[in-house]
Amino acid sequence: MLLPVVLLALSQHPPKPDTSGRPAKALPVVKLNLDLPPEERWKAVVAPYKAEWAAVLDYLQSSVPRWAIPIAETIAGDLPKYFGDLGLEMKGAAEALEVNKGLVVVMNLMMQLESLGLNCSNWNNTGPTVPDDPGCMAIDPSQEWCYCRDAKQRGELPKDGVLRPPPRKGPGLCTSVVAQDPNGHIVHARNLDWNLPVAMRHLLWDVDFMRNGTVIARGTGGVGFVGVYNGMVTGGYSATIDARGKGGTVWNNFKQALLHHSLTPSQLLRTTLEKCTSFDCAISQLSSEPLIDENYYIVAGTAAGEGAVIARDRNKAEDIWRLNASEPAGWYRLQTNYDHWNPVPVADDRRTPGYAMMDWLGPARATLPNLFDVMRTPPTFNAHTDYSALLDPRRGVYNSTVWLEAK
Repeated sequence: MLLPVVLLALSQHPPKPDTSGRPAKALPVVKLNLDLPPEERWKAVVAPYKAEWAAVLDYLQSSVPRWAIPIAETIAGDLPKYFGDLGLEMKGAAEALEVNKGLVVVMNLMMQLESLGLNCSNWNNTGPTVPDDPGCMAIDPSQEWCYCRDAKQRGELPKDGVLRPPPRKGPGLCTSVVAQDPNGHIVHARNLDWNLPVAMRHLLWDVDFMRNGTVIARGTGGVGFVGVYNGMVTGGYSATIDARGKGGTVWNNFKQALLHHSLTPSQLLRTTLEKCTSFDCAISQLSSEPLIDENYYIVAGTAAGEGAVIARDRNKAEDIWRLNASEPAGWYRLQTNYDHWNPVPVADDRRTPGYAMMDWLGPARATLPNLFDVMRTPPTFNAHTDYSALLDPRRGVYNSTVWLEAK
C-alpha cells in the first residue's frame, strides 16, 4: 500500500510564484451604456485613445498577412450583416478612433489570427519537441508545425533530432481553472498568454456593461475590441476562454465568418453575458451557438457542482467536462489548450504541473489567493503571460492584473 502513496506525493507540488520581476498593475474599468444605439456606445469611451491606438496598428501590420486585409475590408463593408449590433459597435469605434473599419475588423479577429505565428521556431513553450509525440500527433497529425518535419529534412535540427524551446517569441497560450471548496463555494482563475507588445497591454481594460443605469456584467477586453476574453455576471457565473487546437486555420476561420456569419468566441461570450444570468443558461448558450473557430469555455457558477469546461468545435460542444465530486480530482477542472482526454504535447506541458499544484492544494485550500499563486507559478506563468484574472461570481469578486516587462 505504500507505493501508491509515494507516487501520489511525488505528483503533488506546492505553487512557487515567480513573476521574474515583472511589474503588475490593475486594469482600468470603463463603462459601456447598452441603452445607447450600437454605433454610439464606444465613441466616447475609445476617443481618448486615438494616439495610443498606433500600437495596435503596428501590431497588426507585423502580424497580419496582406491577403487577409481585403477579406477584412469585405466584412467591414457590411458589418451588421456579419456581426449584427456588434458590427455597428465596431463601426462606431473605428469612427471615434479615426481608423479604417477593416483594421478594426482585423483587431476583433486577432485571436482567430493567432495561428499565423505557428512555426517550428516558436510554437513550443515549456519543453522539447519530439518526433511522433502522441500529444503532438493528436492536434497536428502531419507534424508540420508541432515537430517541423521539413526543418528536419533540411538538416536544421540538432543531431539528436529534437527541437528545444527557442527565445520566447510569438503568440502564447492560456490556462484556466475552476475549483470548489468543501462548502461548495466555486472560485475561478485564468492567465491570458498571448505575448502582446507592452504598448498593447496598456490598452487592455475591464468593461462594466450597463443597462438602465445598472451594471449587468463585467468583462475584459481592449480599446477597439467589442468582445471579451473573460467575464462575469455577479450572482450567476463567470467564464473564460482558452484557445483549442491553436485556434484552427486562418482561412477556415475567415470562411466561417464570410459564409456563415458566425461570431468569434469572445463575441459569443459578450452576448452571453448580456442574455444569461444563470450558470445553466450560460452553459447552454456557450455550447450551442455557431462560432468562427473552436475554443474552450471554462465556466464557474455559484452553487456546488457548477463548474465545467466546454470543448467547442465550430457548430456545437464536443465535450462538457463538469466538476464531479465522485472523482478524487473532480473538485477542480484545469484547462490549458489541449483536450483533456488526449495526451498533452511534451513541448507544451503546462497541464502536468498545473494538476500537481492543484492536487497539492486540495479542496480545503481552494481560495482565490491560492489560485493566484498557481497562476503565478511557472510554467503556468511564463514569458507569454499578459494578464491574470481572479473571479468569484457568488461574491462578486473580479480582479484583473496586467503583467508588464521587467526593467
